[in-house]
Amino acid sequence: MTAPPLADTREAQAERAADFMAAHPEGATLAEIDAAADLGSPTKVLSVMRRELGFGIRRGPDRWVVCARGDKRRHVRTYVLTHRPARAVQLPLALE
Repeated sequence: MTAPPLADTREAQAERAADFMAAHPEGATLAEIDAAADLGSPTKVLSVMRRELGFGIRRGPDRWVVCARGDKRRHVRTYVLTHRPARAVQLPLALE
């Protein structure tokens, strides 16, 4: 019997993607990020990271990669992590 898949939140996916991107400051392609962080949809995760979770992501230097047959090259975009969201500080409560 196989175990049911674990529920994976966007926040957990974003942290894995950010960890990989931080380890590769020269830029990472969507395929590299997806393979390393096991994301369901890497474009959706990057969008949520930028828009909702507060990560800083910018376009990195473009790359040329060899196509599957090896006789042509294609242009791919890379992404760079610029910053992580600031963690909110929990203030002490003075209940008297």
